[in-house]
Amino acid sequence: MRKVYKIIIISILICAISFVSYAVDLNELQDQKSEIQNQIEESNTQLSDINEELTENLQQIQKLDESIQTTEEDLEELNKKITEKEEEIAKIEEELKTITQKYNTQKELLDARLIAMYEAESTNYLDVVLGADSISDFISTYYLISEITSYDIDLLELVEEQKKEIEDKNLQLTTQKEALEKEKRTSQMTQIALSNTKILRENYISKLNEEEKSLQAKIDEYNNQINAIEAEIRSLAATISFGEDYQGGPMQWPIYGHYTITSNYGMRTHPITGVYKLHTGVDISAGIGTDFTAMANGIVVKAEYNAAYGNMVILDHGGGVQTLYAHGSQIMVQVGQEVKTGDVVLKVGSTGYSTGPHAHFEVRINGTPVNPLDYVSIPEE
Repeated sequence: MRKVYKIIIISILICAISFVSYAVDLNELQDQKSEIQNQIEESNTQLSDINEELTENLQQIQKLDESIQTTEEDLEELNKKITEKEEEIAKIEEELKTITQKYNTQKELLDARLIAMYEAESTNYLDVVLGADSISDFISTYYLISEITSYDIDLLELVEEQKKEIEDKNLQLTTQKEALEKEKRTSQMTQIALSNTKILRENYISKLNEEEKSLQAKIDEYNNQINAIEAEIRSLAATISFGEDYQGGPMQWPIYGHYTITSNYGMRTHPITGVYKLHTGVDISAGIGTDFTAMANGIVVKAEYNAAYGNMVILDHGGGVQTLYAHGSQIMVQVGQEVKTGDVVLKVGSTGYSTGPHAHFEVRINGTPVNPLDYVSIPEE
């Protein structure tokens, strides 16, 4: 019996020791957790301090970058207008050349007729008609004289019309050339402003410390990726189309069963780069692997990985309307494929510049982003 008690007492002691050990371990873990939490809070405080220190220079650079981008877009538009004006002037000059050649030819004919009429002024048309030998000869002579008179009148009117047309074309040409010179002057001033802004930006860059330069490099990389894809999207919109008219049908919400918007269309501070700029689409909260579907009937014009957008798909729906789907974990379509509303084009993921799984979608008109919620409504749950 004593043996049994001993065993029981020993067992109790072992359990007590284990409990004490567990309590000690638990206390240590709690202490470690508290210490880590303190370190995290301290790091966040330091990061906040750093951000405050970085704010002034980086914000100035950001503002300059926005100014540079806007000026470059203005300059591109100006150069486009200049090219159009030059083409219009070349067309008018060619038309003027053709009209002038015709005018000179007709003018020579008219001058010759006037000389002939002057030299034959003693000839009386009535004498010629009355000198006819027969009725048929009289009719033929009368008809010929009538035709000659009518021809002279038509020729005179034609020459006058061509002269007026030449005057109009010359006026049009002068107006277009004046407009062209104005556009060129504006372009030159814009180019100077752009150069000055870039010099100012370099001045701010030179003031950055190593940490700031590292962060600015990341921001530059992000902006370069976005600008590159923007240019490609505009190019796609200009060269590839599902048709001249919109053929997509009513747009459908692209994430069935997921309706929570985590970031709407509009200006915002980017969660990764800290850059304040336009968020060109709508972000919907959804888990990895969720079906990301076509909003309308269309054709796949882009389906590949992009550093900023991650796995992305662009659909063309005709009439200059395109939809974009981004940050997917898997691309489910290929370029050239026709899709119907509701077909899966991506699986939701967190690729590219993304802080977590979500569905990012855009609507673009002729390459320009617009608010998607103006074109598709959130379904009622």
